[in-house]
Amino acid sequence: MAVFLPVFLIGAPVGYFTWASVFNGVDYQAAKLTIGEPPSAMKEWSRQQQLQEYYPATSTGAAVAGSAISMVALAKATFTPATRQRLFFERAPPGANMRVLAAKLGLELLWRCGAVFYGGAAGGAITGRLLGEKTVKTKS
Repeated sequence: MAVFLPVFLIGAPVGYFTWASVFNGVDYQAAKLTIGEPPSAMKEWSRQQQLQEYYPATSTGAAVAGSAISMVALAKATFTPATRQRLFFERAPPGANMRVLAAKLGLELLWRCGAVFYGGAAGGAITGRLLGEKTVKTKS
């Protein structure tokens, strides 16, 4: 219970909103590269408004598949067997400051997990944009 509450009450919403922010940012940049800049009248609109009103929708299935595939690839590249051994199973050297060692390993683990998590968001956004609709929305 001591782990459940902080993870699901704080970690899950923060993870969701940062994932969505990375996904939308990469999706917007990919849309600008593949489709082009929006008209000058839309330049002052927010990124979210431009994605909804001007750029075509992404392919949800392709985005999910792209996220899953890129997360697996990034996890394999980031957490090699030697890295897993060093992070989780290796003993501390004699006389080492355990606080410093724990902080160092914890920050490295956080960085590597973030690379996999947010790299998956970027991979999904790019895949969804490239395999999504190709025509620009126009108002009738």
